[in-house]
Amino acid sequence: MIVARSVARIFFQNAINLGLRIVICPTIEANEGDELEIGATEVVNRTSGARFAVTPLSGARQAIVDAGGLIAYTRKRLVARK
Repeated sequence: MIVARSVARIFFQNAINLGLRIVICPTIEANEGDELEIGATEVVNRTSGARFAVTPLSGARQAIVDAGGLIAYTRKRLVARK
């Protein structure tokens, strides 16, 4: 899983296509060694107690990640058409 304030568009799309879980959290503040609890809507820094909102993925992008990547997603959709 990747947690970041922001990432380049090309990296973001490649991560989605590979099925990598990516969490964009623009306001996150954490130090090395902090313990983070990552949820669907927020990241909690358990060390400091601070909470940070997560930018959700679009429905289509989330479906690709949930399927395990773009190839698995496409394969699943093609099989469902038959």
